[in-house]
Amino acid sequence: MQVTSKKEKASMIAGLEIEDDVLSFLKKCDSSSSLIPGPAGNILAAMLNRISDDPRTTQQFAEEVAQATFERDFNSNAWKWAEMYIKHHDIVKDGDINNVTHLGTAKPFETLHIAVCLVKECIPNGLGDMKLNLKDTTGSMKASLHNKVLSDPKFGPHIGVGCVMILNHVTTFSAYPPNIYLNIVLTNVINVFAVDICPPTKELVMVTPKPVIRPLKVDPPNIAEIMRKLRNPFLQIPSSSKPPDNNNNTDTSNTME
Repeated sequence: MQVTSKKEKASMIAGLEIEDDVLSFLKKCDSSSSLIPGPAGNILAAMLNRISDDPRTTQQFAEEVAQATFERDFNSNAWKWAEMYIKHHDIVKDGDINNVTHLGTAKPFETLHIAVCLVKECIPNGLGDMKLNLKDTTGSMKASLHNKVLSDPKFGPHIGVGCVMILNHVTTFSAYPPNIYLNIVLTNVINVFAVDICPPTKELVMVTPKPVIRPLKVDPPNIAEIMRKLRNPFLQIPSSSKPPDNNNNTDTSNTME
């Protein structure tokens, strides 16, 4: 009869290979390995915590896993490349990555000037495009990635789970508020740093070409035009009416004479 250890059970449940303990493993593994988002993640945390050598409360265990995942994601070589790249080319104010537009503060139908996103999930949609799950230090967001980005020889080969994308002038949309999505096309992509990229050095970053950044244009919304489009077209008054034809009008005074 084969005896299964606690760590082997944890590996079977999470689909992961546990070395010392779950938290240390999460710091070592790639960015795709973390708790399942949502309520399922709480169940997974409870199962892993129950078979661990040092069980804690489920909430405490989940918080520690989330912290370990955060530290792993934003200490990766790809994220460090993004930090040094932004600083060297002075892409945002003071060259500080914290001054980019954050996903956690994005609103529907807004244009994000500069966004830096870690790819957590990639799912082809069967039409050549790809659905992404993105993350930064403030939150997460789903995105639609156009097939021209995937086929681009400069960016396409580097796109995958754990890569970091620097985006410019990318637009959010929302079909069902409050859910917000990014619509990423080729002109939005400044650079992509692969998950397996080497550690960045000052010399390597200095030889990268300076990117072209499109300025953010904020035009005040035309409220009258927006409201006109929302109105029932059958109730709209034509913008221009046909001038009256005086030749067809009957002069009653002349008729009486």
